[in-house]
Order: sequence, then C-alpha cells, then structure tokens
Amino acid sequence: MFLYVHGGPGIGALEFEHYMVPALAGRVRLVSVDQRGVLRSDALPAGTNVTVDDLIADLEAVRSALAVPRWHVLGHSFGGMVALRYALAHPNRVQRLVLECPSIDLASSFRWLCAAAAQLLNGFEPAKALQATRLADPSTPLDDGFISQMDELLAALGGRRQDLYVSNPRNRDIFSRLAATAGLSESRWRQGAVPGKSLLAQPSTRRPMLSAIEQWVGPLLLIRGDGDHVTSPAELVAVAKAGGKIVTVPDAGHFVHVEQPGALAKLLSQ
Repeated sequence: MFLYVHGGPGIGALEFEHYMVPALAGRVRLVSVDQRGVLRSDALPAGTNVTVDDLIADLEAVRSALAVPRWHVLGHSFGGMVALRYALAHPNRVQRLVLECPSIDLASSFRWLCAAAAQLLNGFEPAKALQATRLADPSTPLDDGFISQMDELLAALGGRRQDLYVSNPRNRDIFSRLAATAGLSESRWRQGAVPGKSLLAQPSTRRPMLSAIEQWVGPLLLIRGDGDHVTSPAELVAVAKAGGKIVTVPDAGHFVHVEQPGALAKLLSQ
C-alpha cells in the first residue's frame, strides 16, 4: 500500500489521483489525503496555525484508522519533506520512502528554484532577474522576506511561471483544466492558502534537513524529471550519500505524475 503526501504546501492530491489512479490500477493500493485544511478537507479559519508535526500526526492517524501495519510513503515536492519527517518519526511504519521531485531542505530547494527563475526573467525583467540571483545565493537567509520576494518574482513570470514546473508546454494549464472538470467550488481551490501560508511561516518548517536524510536507514528512492527545477543538487548529493537510489525520468518536469504517469507507476510498482 502507498500513501501519497502532496506538496504545495496546500495544493491537494487531486491532480495526482487524476493521473495516477488509472496508471496504478491493478498494481498497488493507493491512499491519498488532502492535508489539513486543503481542497476536499474541511476549511480552516484564517490565521489558523498548522505545523509539519500536525501533518505527521494526521497521516499517522489515517494509518491507524485503516489498520495498516506498514506502508510505502511517497512524497511530492513539499510533501517530500513531510514524508521524510513522517518516516523519521515513525520508522517502523514505513516500508519504503519514495520522493518525487522533493523539496527536502527548503532553503536549498527554494534557492535552486530562484536560480531557474532568474534565467527565465533575464532579458525581459533584468532587475527582477538580479533579485532572483541574489535570493539564489547560499548566503541569503530563508526568512519571511525571502519567501515574499520569491512569491513576487514567480508572479512576475506570468504565463512563463509554469515553465519552471512542466517540460511540455501543453501541460502549463494542468490545474486550470482540472479545476474546470473537478466540480469543486472556487473557495475549495483557494482554501489551501490558509495552511500553506502557515506552514511556510513556521520556523520548524524551515529547519535544515540535508543531514537528516542520512537518519533514514530504510529503502529510499528519489524520482525526478529531467526538467525539474525544485530538487537542488545539494539535495541529490545528500540522498546519494545516504545510499538512496536516484532515477531521472526523461520528458518530465516537476510533476512526473502528470507528464509521465506510466513511467512513475512502473517505478512505484517495482
């Protein structure tokens, strides 16, 4: 059985289910959860504090309710860090840890994303390209100012922003297509901003995680698209140093489960 831990934070599991349930049919049993306050979960009041420890407790409560002794845990993007911390907190409950284009260490990951954004901004927004380059510098602290500046720079990309996350231009509108067919209200799609902003504001979310990867002693698989701009080289080195296996999927960006669901399903079922 696989537990899917979505990223964002606050993005929900719906797009993973849409592409991967058909691809995984007859191969593995999948449990996916919209995290606390996100999408199909109950909305949270504005200003509610949510921590990674809260998410870990929720995932463990799901496991207990389903009476699953051990499961494979798959974390995507921000969910990669949540999945790792869940595995470290409950090592006897995790059979294998799989990370898809993870953001394990937020400082490393966000700086790498800013470096890619600088390349896209260069030529049409040179001042913002320089600002993104400054954020990508390892000496720049990951604080509230960093995150607000990063959000502004990503917004400045407009339609080009999705080029940071997908390999094929036809996949730029994956979420708008999904929203048009999912039958969920606009408020449902927006409500993930409450836990998402809270999670990014928590000091515990920003704590360094590169050295923590070596604390996981079970099977570890990292899957990345060859066009992904989120998982940093430092994170890849840390996973390799910990003895993890790294697989790069061609013709995929940050969402391997969207652009190459068959390839991901094959790797998960091995």
